[in-house]
Amino acid sequence: MVIKLLDLCCKAGGCSVGYYRAAKALGLDIEIVGIDKDYQPNYPFTFIQSDAIYYLAENLNTFDIYHASPPCQKYTQGTAPHRAKGKVYADIINPIRELFNKTEKPCIIENVPTAPIRPDVVLTGNMFGLKVLRKRHFELISWFMLNPYIPQKIGSVKDGDFACIFGKGAYRKSQGDAMPKFKQSSVVETWSFAMGIDWMKKDTELAEAIPPAYTEYIGKQLFKTL
Repeated sequence: MVIKLLDLCCKAGGCSVGYYRAAKALGLDIEIVGIDKDYQPNYPFTFIQSDAIYYLAENLNTFDIYHASPPCQKYTQGTAPHRAKGKVYADIINPIRELFNKTEKPCIIENVPTAPIRPDVVLTGNMFGLKVLRKRHFELISWFMLNPYIPQKIGSVKDGDFACIFGKGAYRKSQGDAMPKFKQSSVVETWSFAMGIDWMKKDTELAEAIPPAYTEYIGKQLFKTL
């Protein structure tokens, strides 16, 4: 059996690589297709530049598993000052959820904690020994897994124990963003080390990425149910 997985709003492939690693760890074959409105030159699997909603609507019965990481700018803390000034950001969570429900296949929606999705699974970087916290919620559709225990955080961004990864890679204007203790030779290398990512080339790719460890963890649970 070859698992066919669709990753919507895939960016440079953090979630996709996690699912790939999970499949390989279980001895399974997997084919992954990533969809994003912007060209992703460093995406490591089959990539199609397309509108996520349009592509999903045309492929409701094509894949075994569906994942989406809709744009989070409408809900993330980092854009709050811009939203307060009237800037409007796209929100495609509900349209994706409605289409996911029609597939009757296992689906996952990932986003920031302030986004309107169910926190069926909550993951943070320190759960996996990463040097980034990056708390994320995952809504599960048409399947179920237990929500894991989140360990007590030891250390802080302010003290340089974790990297604060967003935007472009200057170490930065905020006094809360200390130079990481594990600083590498460049911002990209530092962020890559913190996230457990070794194929992305740009700070902006890493800023929008999810650590592969998250979906590797989810994938190992999900693939056992197929």
